[in-house]
Order: sequence, then C-alpha cells, then structure tokens
Amino acid sequence: MPEKSVLSFQPFITYVHGLIKDQPLKEVLFENIIAKFKQDLSDREYIRIEEAAEYKEVLELIYMFLTPLVSKGQNHVWALSTPVPGEIFYSTDAFYDFHTREKSGVLAGDFETKNILSGNEKGFIYQLILRRFYSIDSSIFSDNHLQGLNARTHDPVFYKIHIDTRFLDISYSGVLPDLDIELVEDWLLDAEGKKYLENLLPLSNFEIKGFSILEYTDVTEEHAIKNLKKIIADYKKDVFIEGLNETLQSLVGRRNLRFGILPFIKLDSRSVYLRDSSTNSVLMNAAVRYKIKEDAYHLLIEQYEQRPEVIAYNNILSNEGIKEPILKILKYAGIQSFAIVPVFYLEKVVGIMEVYSNEKVLIDNALLSRLQAAIPYMGQLFNHILIEFAGSIEQAVTDNFTSIKSSVKWKFNEVVWTLIKESRDISTAEVGKIAFEKLYPFHGAVDIRQSTAERNNAVIKDITLQIELLEQIVNDLPSVMSVSFNEKLLMNKQKWFSCFQIYKETGDEITFNNLIQGEIEPFLLMAAETSPEAKKLIKPYISSASETQGIIYKNRRELETSMKIVIDSIELYFKDHQKKLQRVFPHYFDKFRTDGVEYDLYLGQSIAPYKKFTPELVKRMRLWQLKSMVEIGIITRKLKSRLSKPLQTTQLIFVHSSPITIAFRNDEKRFDVEGAYSVRYELVKKRIDKVLIKETGERLTQPEKIALVYFSQSEEDEYLEYISLLQVDGYLINEIEFLELEVLQGVHGLKALRVGIA
Repeated sequence: MPEKSVLSFQPFITYVHGLIKDQPLKEVLFENIIAKFKQDLSDREYIRIEEAAEYKEVLELIYMFLTPLVSKGQNHVWALSTPVPGEIFYSTDAFYDFHTREKSGVLAGDFETKNILSGNEKGFIYQLILRRFYSIDSSIFSDNHLQGLNARTHDPVFYKIHIDTRFLDISYSGVLPDLDIELVEDWLLDAEGKKYLENLLPLSNFEIKGFSILEYTDVTEEHAIKNLKKIIADYKKDVFIEGLNETLQSLVGRRNLRFGILPFIKLDSRSVYLRDSSTNSVLMNAAVRYKIKEDAYHLLIEQYEQRPEVIAYNNILSNEGIKEPILKILKYAGIQSFAIVPVFYLEKVVGIMEVYSNEKVLIDNALLSRLQAAIPYMGQLFNHILIEFAGSIEQAVTDNFTSIKSSVKWKFNEVVWTLIKESRDISTAEVGKIAFEKLYPFHGAVDIRQSTAERNNAVIKDITLQIELLEQIVNDLPSVMSVSFNEKLLMNKQKWFSCFQIYKETGDEITFNNLIQGEIEPFLLMAAETSPEAKKLIKPYISSASETQGIIYKNRRELETSMKIVIDSIELYFKDHQKKLQRVFPHYFDKFRTDGVEYDLYLGQSIAPYKKFTPELVKRMRLWQLKSMVEIGIITRKLKSRLSKPLQTTQLIFVHSSPITIAFRNDEKRFDVEGAYSVRYELVKKRIDKVLIKETGERLTQPEKIALVYFSQSEEDEYLEYISLLQVDGYLINEIEFLELEVLQGVHGLKALRVGIA
C-alpha cells in the first residue's frame, strides 16, 4: 500500500484556487471559501479521521459547493470518504439511512458492506496512478452497482456508485519508469496484471492525500431494462417467467405483483391456443381450464386487436355483482387485482402483458406507466415468439409432408436464389437437377408381425358376429312387421342367407359388404319405421354397426388401435433421435408408414458441404442404427401387455457400404436413387422384405430378433464388432445365427445374420 494515505483538504483548496482564473465573477465567493478553510484548519495539511466531526462547517461547505441545489434532498445518497474509499466521515441522511439498513442485512451487491471496493484497493490506486502519470484511463475498474431495499415499500432498488477522485493528490518518490502502454492495457485484462505493476510501480513509493466522494444514483429502471434485454436475448421457456417477474417487479417497485404474457399466435390469420408461448398467462390458463371454445377465444382476440387499450380491475374478490365473463374467471382464479397492457411491435399489437396479484394492490395509471420502458423489448420478444411459431410450422410441414427435409432445403434455396439473381421468372424457369452424390445409405424396417393375418382374423370375427345378429333379426322381424314388408323380406331372405354362407366359405368381403350396404341395411332402416316393435328390434343392430363404437367392429377397432400405439411409439422414437442425430451431422431421413415403419437415411459430405465429414461418422451412424433397432424392439415388447391385441414387431437392417446418388424428381416432387448402382440398392431393399431362409422356408425376420442383410465379409466383420459392443452392454444375447437366404430374382450374393434382443 502507499507509504502514506492521509485525509487532507489541501487538494480541494487548490482546486478552488484554480477556479478563480476561469470564473472571475465568483472570485469573492471562492476567496471566502478558501479563507474559511484556512481559518478552521489553522493551516493543517492533514487531519485524522477521528477529528473530522470537529470540521462540520467546512464539510457542509464542501457539500453545498459541489452539489447542485436540485440534487439536495432526502433521497440524495452522497458521502465523503478517506482517499481510498473505506471509511466515511461525512454523509447525507439518505446515505446514513441506507447503510444503517445495510447492517440489518438488506444490502446485497457486487461488493462487501465494510469496504465499498470489495478488497480491490490496489486496483483503485493503480487506476489513479495510471491515469495521473501515464494518461491511461482504463475502463476495467468501472462504477460498481449494488442492490438495496426501498425504505418505504421494501421493494428492491439498484444503485450505481460513482467515486469522484478530483480531490486526490498522488506523489511519487524517485524516478517514474517508462511503461509500454499497450502492454499495461493487456495486464489490466489479466487477473495477474497487478503483480507486474507491483514490480514496476511499488505502491510503497507513492503518497496519496485528499478525500474521495461517493455518490449513489438510483438506476433501478436502467438495471431492470438491461436485465430484461438479457432475459429476452437468452429466452428459454423453462426459466423465463421467474426472471421476467423479478425484473418487472423491480421496474414497477412492487414485489406482490406478477406478470404473464400472451402473444397473439396466428395460424392462417386466425388466433390459436399455444399454451407453451403464453407463460403464466391467467387468461390462457383459464381458457384451458374452463374449456373456452377456440372460436370464442379468436373472437375476443379479434375484438381487442381492433381496440387495444389498457384495462385494469381492482378489488375483484370483494365484488359481488360480477357479470363480465373475464371477471368471473379472474375471481375463480383467486385474482384480486388484474390489468391488461397491449404490447406493440412496429405499431401493430402482437399480444398483451398481464399484471396481476392475489393481494390488494391498486393497479392504476401511475403504476402501469412504469412499465412503458419495457414494452418495446416485450414487443421484440413477442415478435420472436411469433416468428419461431411460424418457423416451426413451416419446418414441420417441410419435414413431415414433403420430400424437402430441413437438412437439404439449403440446396433448393440456392437454386431459387440463382434464378432470382439471373432475373428469371421462377414460376416458369426450368430448374436444373438437384442431386446429392456419394451418400452412404441406411435402410431399416420395423414391421408388425403377421399384420395381414391379424387383420384377416379380426375381420372374420367381426363379420361372423354381424352375420349372427342379422340372421337373428331377419328371423324375428316377421312377427312385428306389416304383411307387405314380410313379403319383401321372404323374397330376399334366402338370397341373403346364401351370401352369408358364401362369405363363411370364401371370405369374399367385398361381395358381403356390397350386400349389407346396398340391400340389407336400407331394408332394416325402412322396416324400423313401420312399427315401434320393429324399431326396438332393429335398433341394437344399428348401434352395433357404428365403426367407432359398435360391437361388430370391435376386433378391427382393437387391432387398429393397437397397431397405432405401436407405430406411433416407433415414430416418436425416430422423431426424438433425429433431433440429436441431425446435430451430429446433417443427413436426409425419410420414413414410410406401412404395417410398421420403414426408413431411408442418407449421410455424406454433399448434404453439408461446409461441415467436416469423416468415415467415423458412418461407423457412428451404423452403431446407432443397430442400437436403435434393439431399443425399438424393447419398447414394443413392453407395449405388448398394454395392447388390446398383443402385437410383436420384427426388425430388419439392410447394410450397403458403397455410396450412392439421390436426385429430386421434379415431376414426382420427391427424391429417388439415381444411377445403375444406386438403382440396384433400391431393388434389393424392396425384395428382402419377406425373404426366406434357404431350405427351411422360415421368414428371416422374427420377433425379438434383429436381422441384418449384407453382401460382403467386411460388412459382416464390422457389424460383428457393433454386436459385440451391444452384447457387452446387455442389449443383445450372445448367440448369433449366420444364415443363407433363398435366391432372389436378379439379386445374388446376399448374406444374413440374426441376433436376439436381450
């Protein structure tokens, strides 16, 4: 530390002397101030801090001299301290009160309570030295900030601390060394920089005298807005609302208020529910809880957009005669005070901010006006949410309903941009071929085992029950119908019963359904009108014929529901994993829904030319493909006990090591393989679906097993390594079957292996 650091008024007196030349009209005033100091100090150059109270008049004179009249008041937080701020010897009441509250533990900030510089005295002194002797005015040691509590409301407030060092003199014993300014500035950015300075400029060679001035400026609004900008920039739904609440509470100065946001999400110009983007919205939560129809919600938003205005309600819970629907909802939710503030972006209302409390809080214009500084930033946030929603819709449509997936969309964008640059009409211009070369293909298929047989069995069971019901009705109807209807029935009965028998023998579902829909059911509906007894007899059959609830569709319905659960689970697995895999390396992924899920995945440099592609990525994807099939097998195994119709799946992988080319077919609006070698890959892929094991007639694909079809020994060796890894991890059983397949038309040299799922 400096050899001497002393409290002195001499630098202040020297400063006032210097003002006489610049402001001659105030010469008498300045000379009187100087005389007062000399009289009270008796020419003492230094005083001890313990003696400061003896010089109260000159201290007050300093405050009056340095502080404009408009600043003086009960909220002016101002003080005089020792040269290196640490001990306060004079302050305003506001400063004293602030630090009295500090002792009760309400102060929190960037530094300790005893030392306003948090132990950074050396940094403070070196900043002074560099500024005075080397003209290096570093911003490294900038103004500090701290948080306190409002004395009246106890709400959080933020202060900036400015340290005025005009009245400090620094002297040096010896010869000051030359310093490389650029090097020193680098040191100031280095945590170890002070050590270098201490070697070159030992503080023991310096003397510092005078006093420092501390002034706290209320920057609560500035701090809140800065924090709000940071929250919006780092917007994350899961942590957003608490940060928003704290920031806006600070801005309005009320801890017992909370805030919700409700962006006006639009789909095809209509407002839609999007609960995830309406964080903590009282209105949205109420709309969901009380099942408000979307049409009603849309109408409310539309009306508000036409007349956006601030709306405030107070004392809601004590209001007995509430008729307005919105107030009823708020009362049910236990809200005492509530306000709606419109949020604008580019002069267009994009949503509302809700201000509410379960306590009695008067929400008035004075309170809401404090939010105005935040509205432009909230508008930016709402616009971001709207753009994000529109982008997610566009991406989902692209990925799920077209062949142009997100990973390859850049190529189409480039082609269109080229046409625009050439000033060509895009609607009529002939677009060149869009192709991706040297891609490694991955094909996989998860099928529901014996789905066709299961469906046939379900149909037979349902139609057999339907025939039994119809035969019973046809036999019972004559006793409750008129003579004319009985004659018609007798004319058709034999024909109908013969058709029933033919179905039982042949399973001709088409002829049976034509008869039911074209003759029998129309006849029964007319017969039901002839008498109450006939209607009572026929009504149970009409109810049973409902596809969604009727008993004669029960087996088909249970099968379709079970299949949907299985297929949806598989698709959800791929959807979740695709998000992670696309981050590893962009690729083209296309799946097809059959009685199961088939997919093609293409990986290669041409899909992402600006990212580094390595053979390791191919190996990583192959291991993932094998492991994914195992995990899907485990998922569907666990689903089996929950299904109305227990189903099993088979898992098949086709290994093809050589790169291929895919190209976009403009006429068919989809990607397809291109080139003779690539077409061969497509041919094999389609023919191995139901391939049999040679001489046994057994299907290659079996439940609880992974089947791999490949050509070369190197492919077999590679996959045996992956299998070994998964066996060690407990995913696969240790037994592996090496199989010879029946010869497929136009395909030779295929090999296969199977391994069981553990």
